[in-house]
Amino acid sequence: MYRLLGICIAIPVLLFAKVPADVAAFETLPKSISKDYYIYRFLNENNVSSSDAQRLLEEAKVVNLKLFRSFAKRIDDPGFKKVAACLRYKTDTLLQKDNECIAIGLSVWDAMHLKKEKIKQLAHKLSAYKETHTILKILASEDVFKAALRDKKAFIKIFTSCGAKNRSKIFNRTLTPKELEALSQEKGFNSVIERIMTQRNLKKLQTSLLELPTHAHLNANAIFFLGLNALEHHKKELARTLFAEASQKYYYRFDKDKTLFWRYLATHESSYLDALMKSFDVNIYTIFAHEIRGKKFDNIKSPHIDADAKDYDIKNPFLWVNLLQEIKDKNATQLDHIAQQYKHKNTIGQYAFIKERAFGDKYNYFPMPFYQYLEQYDHHRIALILSIARQESRFIPASISTSYALGMMQFMPFLARATAKEQALKDFDIDAMFQPKIAYQFANHHLDYLSKHLSNPLFIAYAYNGGIGFVRRMLKTGNYFTKGAYEPYMSMELIPYAESRRYGKKVLANYIIYSQLLGEKITLQDSSHTFMAPNIKGSK
Repeated sequence: MYRLLGICIAIPVLLFAKVPADVAAFETLPKSISKDYYIYRFLNENNVSSSDAQRLLEEAKVVNLKLFRSFAKRIDDPGFKKVAACLRYKTDTLLQKDNECIAIGLSVWDAMHLKKEKIKQLAHKLSAYKETHTILKILASEDVFKAALRDKKAFIKIFTSCGAKNRSKIFNRTLTPKELEALSQEKGFNSVIERIMTQRNLKKLQTSLLELPTHAHLNANAIFFLGLNALEHHKKELARTLFAEASQKYYYRFDKDKTLFWRYLATHESSYLDALMKSFDVNIYTIFAHEIRGKKFDNIKSPHIDADAKDYDIKNPFLWVNLLQEIKDKNATQLDHIAQQYKHKNTIGQYAFIKERAFGDKYNYFPMPFYQYLEQYDHHRIALILSIARQESRFIPASISTSYALGMMQFMPFLARATAKEQALKDFDIDAMFQPKIAYQFANHHLDYLSKHLSNPLFIAYAYNGGIGFVRRMLKTGNYFTKGAYEPYMSMELIPYAESRRYGKKVLANYIIYSQLLGEKITLQDSSHTFMAPNIKGSK
């Protein structure tokens, strides 16, 4: 039993510097991503029998591809092993395998790089696999665009999976209102709209979207993108209508504020600024409104607490799992009571998380946990590290993501090991990422690298989330962060990778708030000038 701040918590005592020693230990733990991570490590670090792997499979919460492959190595099941192998083969090897294996492993992107005659042969060969057969027949056609339009599901599958170059080459053609209406009946059309808008060279398709007859089957994001499209085509009233329609479908305050912001940019009507000023959320849109009005936020909390919680292991992921379960479905009063029990220096992340859950419509918490490990850096770096940590983990030291990124700064294991090597740390254990000092130290090292190539916090945030290669490719196209009536905000809404798109805006807002809390005079509007016509440092 753990005695946590006066509360007894039933959870096995595990030393998380090491993976649990046997399968039985896993069976006592709650199903969670944290448990999946340790199952993954156990499978890869031990000689696990097939029967034990089967037992562990029953204990997993989410079997992602990484975990699936680990199970496939250990479980004596031909089906498991075959699927894992077929998904791993390169195209040349895959095409030498049996039909089932080819149908499992052949992607649309791979198929499109084959010669037409080979695609025709494969379509005939795989006639028993209906979806694959249909797609291959379309890809074998002389006019893939027209052939795809005869099968709505296939059109969407090929369009969203074929890659940017193929999309531009094959699909950048005019769609009639009738064709758009037919495609819009399919759920996947939301993703089609997103790709049309975020791949900036699909001009004919973007123009076609102005004629989409109805939006009844679209989600909020798709309608929002249509609003941006209308704005880019100088149809401001249509844009305002679409943003309002998207707002009705959005759930999160962040997204509703986004639609208010864009209605203001489209019309410059002060009522939209008034609405943004009333929002409880701190984001780039409400920051913009506060700057225009010359007002400061009155709902930001940055608590400073001195005493540590003595009987709480911040490096134990399962204590966080337990806490998430404990606060589930609690009302504000109950949550506030639980939060007070975490009002300590080393659990300030948990405290702030619960307080926002209880009173998120009143206060936004910007704590600075483990500040003693940051004092050696300048305010720019401190603000950047805190901004990323707040977005990545809410300052929970033992956070584990679905992709098994670890700790407050959510380092992937491969990056953590590479960083440890660069810093000449011997006998490095990957679970050291649950130590705040190591998390901050590694983040600072990685940010040194990113800052050598990128010039501002927004692009550094994109690279931290999506990789510097993603940022290089995006900027190299010349279609983002260039001159335009709504820049740089339009580009911020239209970068190609959805997760990085949202992540960058969140981190940027955090960065502005933390910089101001640290005494720096920085604004969103001043910062936005540094986003225009960006270059990767050291490249031409």
